[in-house]
Amino acid sequence: MVSCEAPNQKLNYVFSCHLLAQVQIKIGKLDGERKKPDYKEIIENPILNFSGAFQHLDLYVTAQIFANNQELCMPVKTSYKYIEKEPWIWDEWLTLPLRISDLPRNALLVITVWDIESPKSGDVPVCGSTISLFDRYGEFRQGPLEIRLWPNRVGDGNLKSTTPGLLSDQRELEIEELSQNVDEVINSGQGNGLEEFPMLDELDRLAKLSKYYADGHMIKQEWLDKITLQKIEDTIKNEKVNSKFFFMSVELAQIECDSVKYKVLYYEENAERIVQIIPHNDLFVVNDPELELDNIIESKNRKLEHTEQMILFDMNLKPDTDSKSQLQKIISYPMTRPLKREEQTLLWNYRYYLTQNKKALSKFLQCFDLNLEFEGNTLMELMLKWQPMDIEDALELLGSKYKNYPKIRSYAISRLKNASNDDLILYLLQLVQALRYENFLSTNSLNIKSITSGSASGLSTTNNSVATSAVPINISSNISSTSIKQTKSDDYDANNFAYSSSPPLASQTIITNRNLLYQIEPQNTFELNLKSFLLERATKDEIVALCLYWFVKVEINDSKVLSSSASTINLFGQSPSLANAHASSSSSNIAGTANHYSTNNLSARTNFQIFMDELLESLRDGDGTARSIYSSITNQEKFLKALNEIVKAVGREEGRMEKKLNKLISLLKSTEKSSFDLMNLDSPIPLIIDPSIKIYGIDSDKTKMFKSNLMPCKFVFKSLPSKHFMDPEYAVIYKIGDDLRQDQLILQMIALMDKLLKQENLDLKLSPYKVIATGVKEGFLQFVDAVPVSNILNSSEYRSIREFLRKNNPSSIDKYGIKAEAMDNYVKSSAGYTVITYILGIGDRHYDNILMTRCGKIVHIDFGYILGQDPKLFQPTIKWTKEFADGMGGLNGPDGKENKEYEDFKKYCCNAFLQLRRHANLILNLFSLMTDANIPGIALEPDKTVKKLIDRFKLDLTDEQAQYSLIKEIENNYGSLVGNITDVIHHYNTNRK
Repeated sequence: MVSCEAPNQKLNYVFSCHLLAQVQIKIGKLDGERKKPDYKEIIENPILNFSGAFQHLDLYVTAQIFANNQELCMPVKTSYKYIEKEPWIWDEWLTLPLRISDLPRNALLVITVWDIESPKSGDVPVCGSTISLFDRYGEFRQGPLEIRLWPNRVGDGNLKSTTPGLLSDQRELEIEELSQNVDEVINSGQGNGLEEFPMLDELDRLAKLSKYYADGHMIKQEWLDKITLQKIEDTIKNEKVNSKFFFMSVELAQIECDSVKYKVLYYEENAERIVQIIPHNDLFVVNDPELELDNIIESKNRKLEHTEQMILFDMNLKPDTDSKSQLQKIISYPMTRPLKREEQTLLWNYRYYLTQNKKALSKFLQCFDLNLEFEGNTLMELMLKWQPMDIEDALELLGSKYKNYPKIRSYAISRLKNASNDDLILYLLQLVQALRYENFLSTNSLNIKSITSGSASGLSTTNNSVATSAVPINISSNISSTSIKQTKSDDYDANNFAYSSSPPLASQTIITNRNLLYQIEPQNTFELNLKSFLLERATKDEIVALCLYWFVKVEINDSKVLSSSASTINLFGQSPSLANAHASSSSSNIAGTANHYSTNNLSARTNFQIFMDELLESLRDGDGTARSIYSSITNQEKFLKALNEIVKAVGREEGRMEKKLNKLISLLKSTEKSSFDLMNLDSPIPLIIDPSIKIYGIDSDKTKMFKSNLMPCKFVFKSLPSKHFMDPEYAVIYKIGDDLRQDQLILQMIALMDKLLKQENLDLKLSPYKVIATGVKEGFLQFVDAVPVSNILNSSEYRSIREFLRKNNPSSIDKYGIKAEAMDNYVKSSAGYTVITYILGIGDRHYDNILMTRCGKIVHIDFGYILGQDPKLFQPTIKWTKEFADGMGGLNGPDGKENKEYEDFKKYCCNAFLQLRRHANLILNLFSLMTDANIPGIALEPDKTVKKLIDRFKLDLTDEQAQYSLIKEIENNYGSLVGNITDVIHHYNTNRK
């Protein structure tokens, strides 16, 4: 439901597609006189002496919905009611078996009044009428209505109804058309003459005037209104008496929520826009075939602005105060917001001034038409002069928007080269998705052997970074890197500027401006590609390579497509060379799936296969470090294969959980006699879920199975101590049958947000546990040693979160008898997850999905619903309940003032929200790269993914307004009645299983 406020009014509305309520109508009073049969009719049909037509009428009313000349439901009728004399009053609500969300735009409500005449002749129609459920503006009719019923007719549910009950402007024309063919109507028995058709008579005119007055569209004069309204009422009564029609008062149910009435507007989700043309003397919408075409005047003006003659003038142009303010506002726009023509002109005019602003480059790219030769040259030149953009902004250039511009993508890679391996791993999931948009067929990859051998390439690397120099990669351009300095701008081939090829490098103009501050070597900037960059990093760092391998493998094996790829087969030496294997695999896969998947999907899948082949080849044929990484991948695959076979064998076992667990442990121990001993590995291997940790076996005695349909298994790996992990054991949960890619994405975002907050000295004690999908329906989760909040609240030992904290962290000197450190953990982690779950729109937040550690940290798990989705209706956007507030002492202290812990909680929420808003562009860029990934929460509405995040970040508000908005959101969701009810229902259903 939405509220739209204007200066002098407030409109509350809801879309029809969101309403699951059934259509309800109240049948009120029927006014009118039915003509009694004459003597001739009685003589011909003596039964009329005893029928309702001669004595009192035994009437009932039926209501039915039609659309497109077809019935949408069975008729619903009023109960029998004896009415001795006029008027006939029912005052009965009828519920039709159709929801408002199921109604089409042209739905008609057909009402017919029937008389029980005799058992033989059956029921005869007394009068009938038809009204549209949506008016001409698409608003669902609500409240009381008075409709006109046509005597001796059954309500007509056709589009051009012959029994219209309301004379809207749209219906008047249809009636006029019908009246022109009145002879045909009379002959067909549908009417009794021209006088049967109601035109714009006095009754209709007065009804419209009364409506305008009631809606407040007339100036009110109290003394005159009383006289006028009384006169109108008398006139309407006289008109009804003299009219040949029946009149019925009905009422359509109104939509209310919390005593607020809402208008219902017709809206159909995921439907194409329908332009309605109203053939009447009024404002109406028509299709303009030239609407989407370029304005030739603006196009000419653009060409004049972008001419080379303007360069010298624009280089010295400085913005005034107002222009600076406008420029800053444009630069701060979200990435999805397109620039208006005037805004593009402003950026273009001050382009040389803006080269000092690294945030302006991504917006400046929208000012270019790269089909034009001069603009392509200018862009390449300016990108070399511009202050290098941040890595988080460069990610935007790797999306689908710039997939046909390899040199812009190359610039983004030149910025990514400055990222450390630790930072690169945070973005690696999205960089793998960006491989979808690489044109592998039109670019020649960097020689793999030259990358993997340091002497051949001249590269110097460290563990966490790679030198900025790069080996040139040949791309589809008519300009070679050796001849760029001697080439003139006149020598360029105009074909280089087509969308399908990269814009040419800038010519002599670039070389003469080498004295500029932000200089980047053109060769290293525009001759890079993502594939070669990732391969280069992977061959030098084991953690990058292993993460990259599993991310790409999942994409290759994604859902309904490929069987095992040539890369995976070759890993164990079971196929010919990778090049031959890839060639046969790609051709067969394309042939087999062309009828089911789009060209883009096939291209992306082929890209992933090509990349995997080259990754494995470069590792296998590289230096000692690369070959060691290849060996680690091989061992991980063997380990996973053996573990997977054991878990699947246990899944096929019948019997109770205890029997299955014993079977699992016995199978683990039986591997001691096999070639691959899971209990004691021959040599330590990197842990799949966290390659920085080495494991050398499984502790079978600590293995567990959880009661679930998927039967997830807990394994405890024996690990070697490292600088990041000192414990001798690492516990994980292995699941088969569940897609973990969405959890993997959300936990990556939580880890990233945690890092961003810590960079601002704001440690909110978050616990982003590790998750990795090893297949489309399998993967590992790090085991979190914590207790579900539902167990705490329903435990006889604790009963509350505060008691749980007190018993696990007792203190005789600190407030509430709880250690200050534990309370600090609870307050900070509650604030952190409150903000993060709100921004990411994480749904299905019940007490079983929220855990708590012994030291007081809150941990959220199970991210099956994101971006505002929730399996239950009307759920709060923030999970902030009385139970959570009581854990920190409640909202107010004994003195009635706001509790300090609650005050700190709100302060941490606001600080975290503001800090994350400053990094919103990074998070938006990462999600935009995931829009084509097969992740359920994103695939549902990929085009709205980034928009939903922008709405949660409140980027259109100032910091003060954003803080106020967040606090109001927290306070409004506190103790949500709907949330509390669903928690009770969920707890009941869980305990019943």
